[in-house]
Amino acid sequence: MLQIHYSPGTRELPDREEQRLSDLGQTVLEAHPRGRGQVLLVLTDDSHLRSLNTSHRGVDRPTDVLSFDYLDGDPPPRAMETELVSGEIYISCGRAQEQARDQRVSLLEEVARLTVHGLLHLAGFEHDTPEKLHAMETETDALLRTADLLPGAVPITPETALAGGVRREE
Repeated sequence: MLQIHYSPGTRELPDREEQRLSDLGQTVLEAHPRGRGQVLLVLTDDSHLRSLNTSHRGVDRPTDVLSFDYLDGDPPPRAMETELVSGEIYISCGRAQEQARDQRVSLLEEVARLTVHGLLHLAGFEHDTPEKLHAMETETDALLRTADLLPGAVPITPETALAGGVRREE
């Protein structure tokens, strides 16, 4: 199961979009089973991703997505909940917004692409060679197509651009 969390100050997805993202996560997890536990998807900001990137990878710059596989022994970057968490994916909403604008797709489509990317890393996919990158991109496109979230499938509207999102006050 994919459970979506928001860092304080991060805009929440409208319910309909959150459900589509959750359904997509379930599709990926069924195609690439991980065993017990749920995966947490944390939507956050550049500074949080930069901090995680620095502390866990030694790379002092923000990135769009990071995955942590607890079944592989990665130390958790945050306190885990009472239910078994087998992995976490962190996405920078700011970076996703920029990439969506650059690629002329909706924010939902870009967040969906990054979610699949993170889930595939948890399933063992890597992109350290051109062949592995091609395999990962091909699988990403196939999974997005299944969920009707392949780039260009969702019209860019105020809702899909997160204009209707609300800020969390925590």
